Amino acid sequence: MTEYRTVHVEHGVKVSLWGLLGLSVCKAAAGWLTGSKALMADACHSAADFAGAATSYMQLRGAGRPVRAAEDRQSSEAVIAVVLSALLLLAGLEMGLSSLRAIASGEDRAPGWGAVVVIAAGMGVREGLVRYKRRHDAKLGIRTETTRADRSDVFASLTALVGTAGAVTGGLLDMPVLYVLDPAAGLVVGVFVIRMGFRQASSAIRAAERRGKDEVDVQTLLEAVQRVDGVVAVDELRAREQGHYVIVEVVIRVNPRITVFEGHDIALRVRRQLTKRFLHVSDASIHVEPYDPGYPYKSNHHEEEVSTLLQ
Repeated sequence: MTEYRTVHVEHGVKVSLWGLLGLSVCKAAAGWLTGSKALMADACHSAADFAGAATSYMQLRGAGRPVRAAEDRQSSEAVIAVVLSALLLLAGLEMGLSSLRAIASGEDRAPGWGAVVVIAAGMGVREGLVRYKRRHDAKLGIRTETTRADRSDVFASLTALVGTAGAVTGGLLDMPVLYVLDPAAGLVVGVFVIRMGFRQASSAIRAAERRGKDEVDVQTLLEAVQRVDGVVAVDELRAREQGHYVIVEVVIRVNPRITVFEGHDIALRVRRQLTKRFLHVSDASIHVEPYDPGYPYKSNHHEEEVSTLLQ
């Protein structure tokens, strides 16, 4: 059941991931063809959203892998996140400087109506992706954080839409003074991109410094797992942050004489204990192993004693 849920969570993230990538490419191509700096900046903002989604996807994939392989993967994720954040900062800075140069020198032409259409269509696609992700997570019982800062894409696209539409209107009314609205919008959206890149870089650095939750919190999670009936021992427990929530991965030991179905039922109870009792735990991956008190067994009598203790 846990693996089934993880696969479906990954599917939802993949849909958002590929949707954001396609949106970024389409906006960039349209911005280059129409000469709209606001649309190019909006493409960079969509690329920033894609980078954030890619980081979340890597964290999700890492949470589903064996616990002992997590350290190397965490280091790779931190490096990739910092590199993506640096690229976003450079892209936002370049768009801002390009827009400033256009404003200072005076824009001599307006972008085509195609830029306005692409921005409006992109807003519709982005909102569709957000709503799909929310419904998908709600079906799986995953709590998602929805703050105003997380929807900066709306403000960025609206800014680009107003600036581009104003410049196009200036072309229709033969008012060159309105042409400056397009690079002005590009400058504002460029600031949004720089802000997102800085936030993602800061988050990646903080995550690399922390490497998990507080020892006190981990101890509390560990005690909660040990209280579940059927858990003989807890080999390892890891808690990984994903936004404001936590993904927990646990390796538990159970009585080697029980059936696979009974072991699966214990794992479900452990997962339910973690996700229901701790509000900040959004998901838990439970790995079940048979309890091994040590080989070789001394005798059949000793083996029966161990079995009795386990029961």
